[in-house]
Amino acid sequence: MKTNLSAVCVLAVVVLATALAETRTPSSINPKSLARIEAIASYCEKADPKSESGYQAKLAGVMDDHPEDEIQRDRNTSKYRHGMAQANETLSKVTQTTGVRACAEFLAETH
Repeated sequence: MKTNLSAVCVLAVVVLATALAETRTPSSINPKSLARIEAIASYCEKADPKSESGYQAKLAGVMDDHPEDEIQRDRNTSKYRHGMAQANETLSKVTQTTGVRACAEFLAETH
């Protein structure tokens, strides 16, 4: 039961990140969404190090239309810190096997 809940949580986070990547617009990124995407990419880089460059490319794709100063401002907000804490807490509960599988699915998603 606990493993299934973890799998659902990871897949939900992956779906969120993928949806955000697909609906990219030049408007600003929500700081919580940015935090979640960065947390997922960081988690996946550790869970699946052989595909690290792919996760970095996914993250870069989300941030392409956003100036670095905007990203830095977002990272300095309490919303970003809260989103990062929530995402890291959820990801910390995922088994290695489930995490690697979810990360592979995230990497395989195309826009």
